[in-house]
Amino acid sequence: MLFWLKKNKLELLLLLILFTVTFILRVPNLGYSDYIGDEHKATIQLDTDQSLWHFFTHQRKGPMQFFVSYIPYAITGDFTNELAERIPFTIYGIASIFVFYALVKKLTKDVWVAFLASMFLTVNGFIVGFARIAQYQNLNLFFSFAALYFYADFLNAKNLSLKKLTTNTCIGTLMFALSLFSHWDVIFILVPILYFLVMFIKDSSVTTRDKIKVLAINLIFGCIILLPFLVPYVDTQVTDDANRNYFERRMGTGHLNYERYEFLINLYNPFLMLPLYILVTALSILFIKSTGMYLLWFGVNYAVFELFVRKPGTHIYNFLIPLTIVLGITLVNLIKKFPGLLKKVFMFLIACILSFLIYQSYIVFIDHSIEYPWEQEVMFSFVCKEKEDRLGQLTKCGKFVENFRTREYHVTEKAPLFGFPLQRYWNEINTWVNEQNASREYQYKFISNEVKTISEWYMDAGAGTGEKFYAIGIKRPLSFFNDWSFPQYFTKKEVHRIAKDGETVVKIYEVEK
Repeated sequence: MLFWLKKNKLELLLLLILFTVTFILRVPNLGYSDYIGDEHKATIQLDTDQSLWHFFTHQRKGPMQFFVSYIPYAITGDFTNELAERIPFTIYGIASIFVFYALVKKLTKDVWVAFLASMFLTVNGFIVGFARIAQYQNLNLFFSFAALYFYADFLNAKNLSLKKLTTNTCIGTLMFALSLFSHWDVIFILVPILYFLVMFIKDSSVTTRDKIKVLAINLIFGCIILLPFLVPYVDTQVTDDANRNYFERRMGTGHLNYERYEFLINLYNPFLMLPLYILVTALSILFIKSTGMYLLWFGVNYAVFELFVRKPGTHIYNFLIPLTIVLGITLVNLIKKFPGLLKKVFMFLIACILSFLIYQSYIVFIDHSIEYPWEQEVMFSFVCKEKEDRLGQLTKCGKFVENFRTREYHVTEKAPLFGFPLQRYWNEINTWVNEQNASREYQYKFISNEVKTISEWYMDAGAGTGEKFYAIGIKRPLSFFNDWSFPQYFTKKEVHRIAKDGETVVKIYEVEK
């Protein structure tokens, strides 16, 4: 160990930088936000007399996230403890960055490529946002990268014993199965897996008999792990009308969504990321021998979305992953091309770009003094005093600020939002309503301007109206329905409010019909 540390001081430093950046973009304020999106759906909630098996086979996602979310629940006994529920998923999210680093290093045999690719991955807004929620994406990333890491040994078969190759690739099969049990997005790593297999089959240093033996063992092992669950699961999905309709709404041919992809990338990475990916990917053609496989990986994944996915949502991060490797390879090769001083200038420019992307993700996901995207976020500001020019006219100020102010978002855009700071005090609202209902015989129900999946998850009181009920108004709700005064009810009176930093963010009205 000491020998490795002495020999690899540079790599140790790079890993320390990577860990620091990854940590500060995932752990601070982790418990701040209410559950957002499908977080609460990652918990085991059994209907009356429903078995676990029936529950798992009727979900639209694999069972892994339910197992992981149960770990903190077993300790706290409370699924509404957001911090506790997110911690194990965040740990997987952090670990996935380092498995990705190991994977890229193994494939490229270049520490700098692995470092830059991992840095661009860890600051990507999609990956940051996912690592701050209790949901399957973190598991999918971790197990998919791990599967590729072990499957990459197919490329190095001539330097491994048959036993070692079989063991490592079977671990890859296990990781693939666990990724599949996390989410069906595992299909987006099939391109590199197929590439590894083709290269293995073409490898003349391995006998045909050994190739058949290794592949057969992996196939049998994979079937043993996957089929006992997948066969009844698939049967359930194709025979269940609700699930079939769900997938039909999201899948279909002839839907070119490139404008939607641009919208989503800019939502999670407001500045710089998209033009950077486009520019560097274009330059990667100069190094096609090194970047070709990753460009193919990107191209196939992108084509799948364009041709077969009607509603892509945040799943588009799957075609950005190979591009982060392309970025790493291209930038390192460009650095090598520059002489002396230009090399240092270019490296400084890359450091500045990464610093900005770190800052951007911190502002967007960690800092909650302004809750983007419900409010516009200013990345930079400066004091600008208007002055008279030679003609006596006032100079214009503020253009720089406007260029680095995020855009406004609206309900009509139906933006899928994960990981952004959102605290509307639903636990406190629920406690207050329960206290009021405990003191009266007639139990008030409630309505709200918030998304039903959030409000009804947190509230013990039933949703709906009656002779008397509560109307709960949320300022800047996830629904983007910002009228929280309930003007349709004339007989309402405000009975409670919750403030944040002196600003009222919740108003509760008692309504009598």
